Amino acid sequence: MLSLFKTLDIWVQKTLRFVAMTMFSILALLLIANISLRLVNDFIQFLSEHGMEGVASLIQSVVTINSFYWFDEIIELCFAALVFYGAADLWCSKLHFSVGDWISPRIKNVRMKNFYKLLIVLISAIFMGILFWYSLKLTLRTNQVTTAFQIKQWILYSCVPISSAIMLIYSVVDVVVQAKQLVKGTVEEA
Repeated sequence: MLSLFKTLDIWVQKTLRFVAMTMFSILALLLIANISLRLVNDFIQFLSEHGMEGVASLIQSVVTINSFYWFDEIIELCFAALVFYGAADLWCSKLHFSVGDWISPRIKNVRMKNFYKLLIVLISAIFMGILFWYSLKLTLRTNQVTTAFQIKQWILYSCVPISSAIMLIYSVVDVVVQAKQLVKGTVEEA
């Protein structure tokens, strides 16, 4: 059973990392495409202003896209997914910043250190529960669609409850592990 959870943990982290890297790559490509398009448009305008309308028209006929009217929708989708799924990946792999990283080593009493760590993971779990609840309510209540692609807005918002649910599950596991450490009176080093 423990092997199954380890495999699931690895799969979840790899999936979250893949999604975050994919969203980052899409954002980078869109940025490059947008900059390139602006440079081409500026070049066309430069040619037109300097009496080379024929060359400008030729270039403009080849580069038929004048703007990315859908740009904002894709940016919103990718950026939200990047932030929330990336945060969930960091949370699962315990690579996020934690106040406990610099306070807990200063606590010498083992029981107090365990109590402190339990308090921190409990507060984190409560926060993740609240984030999950309210983001789920927002996502389920949303019935708007995006302007260009007519994507349902809840699809864009869904990354928040999904990632917070994943972080909540990992937080609850952390609470259980830390509670066991408190009862045992030992300190588990990260």
